[in-house]
Amino acid sequence: MKPIKLIVILSLILVTACGRFFPDKEKDYVYSRETPPLEIPPEMQADKLAAESEEIAVPATLSKAIQFIDEGENNTYLRINSPFAHIWRVVGKALTERSIEITDKNRSIATYYVQYDPEVQVVTDGSFADEFVFFFAGDANQELPYQVFLMDTELGTAIFVQDQLGNNLSEGDGLKLLNLLYDTIKQDFER
Repeated sequence: MKPIKLIVILSLILVTACGRFFPDKEKDYVYSRETPPLEIPPEMQADKLAAESEEIAVPATLSKAIQFIDEGENNTYLRINSPFAHIWRVVGKALTERSIEITDKNRSIATYYVQYDPEVQVVTDGSFADEFVFFFAGDANQELPYQVFLMDTELGTAIFVQDQLGNNLSEGDGLKLLNLLYDTIKQDFER
């Protein structure tokens, strides 16, 4: 017998034997059964009841009204009467629309980490000389790191601009970034 015929015959035998080692799982749902619910220890049930009693009233409607609130003393922020999940996407969209670089974001602590330069200069892409100057000169934009922090409140979601240390900013470049977000979100809501 030639070796090729022997290999083909052994391959066919092994392929047909695969069904025995790897059974068809297509009909397992027919033979499955429902598992009983998990038993929760009594001390965890008390924690669950306490958490349910302390629920925060979150607005269920999607409001398209944005408010600029200035309470002075580093307490300037934006407020939108909508749930956090919706506002998280709205703020991300506004940052992207204004070409503000998002270096990181952490939804669990409700913070966007951004690089922002209020004196941004438009880079022209015209001639070879412009390319030469751009390549050998320093970056014309001097972006600084900021944090855009969102906080769930009883009246909706508040949006703060903070420095690297997490201090709220209500003047200077932080206020410019907050105003830029306000204008962008307001324009988005009007569309």
